[in-house]
Amino acid sequence: MANEIKIGDYIVIQKHNYKKLHKFNKSDSTINLGKDNINLEGLAGCPYFSVFKLLPKSNKKKREFTVELAEEAVKLTDEIDIKVSGNDNRNILDDGRSQKLSAADIETLKTDSSKASDIVETLISNSNTFHNKTEFSQDKYLRKKEKKYFEYFQVLKPNLRIICEIMYKLEPNKIQNLRIDTLSQIITMVNIHCEGNHLLYDSGSNGLVAATLLSAIGENTSGKLVHMHPGNMSQKQALLAMNFPEEQLARCVSVNVYSALRQFYQGCDTNNSVPQEEKAEGTEPTSMKRKHDESSEECPSKKSKQDNENEPRENDNTNVSDPPRENKKPKWHFDNIAASEILQNKMDSLVIACKEDPQNIFNELVNFVKPGRPFVIYYNVAEPLQQLYMQLKMQSNVAALKLTCNWMRNYQVLPDRTHPEVTMNASSGFLLSGYVLK
Repeated sequence: MANEIKIGDYIVIQKHNYKKLHKFNKSDSTINLGKDNINLEGLAGCPYFSVFKLLPKSNKKKREFTVELAEEAVKLTDEIDIKVSGNDNRNILDDGRSQKLSAADIETLKTDSSKASDIVETLISNSNTFHNKTEFSQDKYLRKKEKKYFEYFQVLKPNLRIICEIMYKLEPNKIQNLRIDTLSQIITMVNIHCEGNHLLYDSGSNGLVAATLLSAIGENTSGKLVHMHPGNMSQKQALLAMNFPEEQLARCVSVNVYSALRQFYQGCDTNNSVPQEEKAEGTEPTSMKRKHDESSEECPSKKSKQDNENEPRENDNTNVSDPPRENKKPKWHFDNIAASEILQNKMDSLVIACKEDPQNIFNELVNFVKPGRPFVIYYNVAEPLQQLYMQLKMQSNVAALKLTCNWMRNYQVLPDRTHPEVTMNASSGFLLSGYVLK
C-alpha cells in the first residue's frame, strides 16, 4: 500500500522538532540523529506517521538504539506533575550550586534509568531552586530537558512542504533561498495544470522546483515537464524524495540545455543506431567497406603470414561464435530526442530559476512558449530582474509584466506569549511574471 513504509523509499524522521530526510535502502539501515545512532529494523511494513520508542542496545554511553512501535509519544510534562511554583525569579542566583548531584552522579543516573522522566524527576528533586521558579521558567526547563532526553520519534511521509522546510533549514543557499510560499506563487503564476507541456530551466535548487511542478501536474495525466539544466547531471534530490510513481517520474524529461537545443535545431541524433542507407539489402556499412578495401590492398606476403598464424586459431575456435556487438547509446541521447519532440509542439508555460543572469536564457527559451501562455522567472536578488523588466518593457512580445517580492513573517502563538519570531529571514527572492504574446 502507498501508506506503508517500503524499502527503497525516502522517509522523514521527526524527533521532537527536528526533521531529517533519509533513504530507507534496507530493513536494518541506521540513521544518526544528533549523537544517537538508531537502527531502523522493524520500520518496513508499518504505516506512515507511526511513533517508535528508542530502546538502548546494551550501554547507554554508546548511544546506540533499536526501535519499538509505540501507540503515542509521551511528553515529560504529562508524566511529571509540578504543584509548587514561585512568583518571580528575583531571589534565584545562578552560582552553580543549586544541583546537589555531581556530574558523575548524573552520568550514572543516565545509565541506570530506563525512562527519561525518571532522570528529570531525580534532577528536579535534587535541585534547590526549581520549586522557587515561576511556572513559565519551570515549563521552559522541562522543554529543554525533553529536547535532550526525548526517547520517541515519528516517521512522516515526505511531501513538498516538509522537504522544503528541511532543505531550507539545513542550507538555504543550496536551494536559492526558496520557501514554500514562493513555490506556491510560482505554481499560481504559471497556471500549472495536469494537461499540456511545461518548460523549466533550473540551475541550482536540488530539484525542488521540478518536484513542485511535477507534483502539480499529478499522476496518471497527460502533462509533461521538460527539465533543462546547465550541467551534465540534473539535481534530483527533492524530486526523488517525493517518491513519485514510475509513470509520473517518466514524464519529467531532464536534459542538458545545450544538448537539447542542438538536437532541436540541428537534429543530429536519431533513435536508429544504424543509418537507413546501411540497412538496405545487398549493401554493406561504409566502415565495413573501408576495412574490406584496405585488406585487399595488403601485400601477398603479409596475407600469407597472417593466414599461417590464424590457421590453428581458426581450428580451435570453430565451435565458438561471437555475437555481434550493438552500439548502446546513453539515456541522455534518447532524452534529448524526447525533449526535442515536445519542444516542437510548443510549451504551455515557462519557469526559470537560475543562479546566472536570466536575460539570455529567457530570450532563448521564450521562443518555445505558445502565445498567450504565462512565464515566471525567479532570482535571489532583484537587480537582474529589474534589468530584464526594463528590456522587456521596450519590446512587444510580452505583456502584463510584474516584479514581486514575497515577504513572510512567522509568529509564535502561545498563551500570553504571541509575538513574531526573533530570528527570521523575511525575503525569499523575487519573481518576474508575465504573458507571452508572440
